Amino acid sequence: MYDLIKRHYLREEVREEIADYARDRWVGLHCQARDEKGRMLLVRYTEGRRPLTIREKGDVLKALQKYSRLRPRTFYASSNLYWKMEREGDVASLANVKACTPCWDIDNTFDSWRSTITACQEIVSALDKMGVAKSVSVYWSGEGAHVRIHHEAFSPELRSKIHPLDLAFAVVEFIARKVEPKIIEEQVKSEGKLKVENKMDPQRLFTCPLSLHRELDVVCVCIPLNKLSSFDPEWVRPDVYRHSRDWRRFEVGEADELAQRAYEAVGGYPRAVGGRCRRRKYRRVDEAIKSSLSKLLREDHF
Repeated sequence: MYDLIKRHYLREEVREEIADYARDRWVGLHCQARDEKGRMLLVRYTEGRRPLTIREKGDVLKALQKYSRLRPRTFYASSNLYWKMEREGDVASLANVKACTPCWDIDNTFDSWRSTITACQEIVSALDKMGVAKSVSVYWSGEGAHVRIHHEAFSPELRSKIHPLDLAFAVVEFIARKVEPKIIEEQVKSEGKLKVENKMDPQRLFTCPLSLHRELDVVCVCIPLNKLSSFDPEWVRPDVYRHSRDWRRFEVGEADELAQRAYEAVGGYPRAVGGRCRRRKYRRVDEAIKSSLSKLLREDHF
């Protein structure tokens, strides 16, 4: 098993993709070693409680070697990007967040991958209709997928007026509700296992491009938007993966109009941001979809 891990991370492209994505983000290194409660360990700090970071591709192998006794396997990086990460307080301060990557988390079983891809297509289509197309990327991750918007799609001017986490949360919530009817249809096909969730929060981590999954022998690959309809699960196999570097694409300010509209409709992250405590305007997306699906199934039954 560890031979696969070592062989994978020795690839220069893998280390380069992880480093480029993780730069300025708070990194999490998921390990196979477990704590006293049987949970796999997640390394987020180095000595002196300094946040774990990766700034260049050489740092990937250094991290693997440094924590080799814990059998590291998966690289995560925060949705937030920070001005500095020198001490624990830096990642605890929302004032230190300079940008945030919105991400729709699509969870499903691997066997129902077609429904997962359809959910991705619905989100991508909804974003396109709202004028956001050049800054969108799709990743296959484990048994599900992620749809993300590049953080630079929100202009510096907008980010200076509205906190980046608020922007990201609002956009994910707003679009998730727009595609909710289509997601419910796909849930029926996947026997209710498909979920689209808004997991945006201050310490949220998502898998780095080309990282191995924490348990499955699959790779997190970026799928070109024009290849979604032809996606094949074989693309995520470690030895023959197919990966696009399209996640780097963005147009500055492309998502500004959507973000402002979403923020007005949804509001920002529902907990304290900048000292202000807010409540959700709506139920969680996954709860709303589950409720709608249950109602639909009851109607079909009778």
